[in-house]
Amino acid sequence: MPCYFCEQEHREYYSGYWCKSCRELKNICNVYGYKRSLDILKKVCIRTEEQLENKIHQNKNKKTEEKDTKNNDPPVEKNKVITRSQYNSNN
Repeated sequence: MPCYFCEQEHREYYSGYWCKSCRELKNICNVYGYKRSLDILKKVCIRTEEQLENKIHQNKNKKTEEKDTKNNDPPVEKNKVITRSQYNSNN
């Protein structure tokens, strides 16, 4: 029989109402309070449009910075062996 909360997993016990994961969520809510647990889930898991746009903007900036740093690196010769001392002296 399915869990009353997630309706996907089987109940942990025949006479119980929840699966193992949902029972754990319920116990966390009992300890920390349902309102506080819900607030934490909203802050961590749910993104507003402004937060999404900010994240997209940050990722675009990171990509352009990565491209800039790649362009500034000196060209690497193919099949050239570089020893550790040569590498360390360049950096």
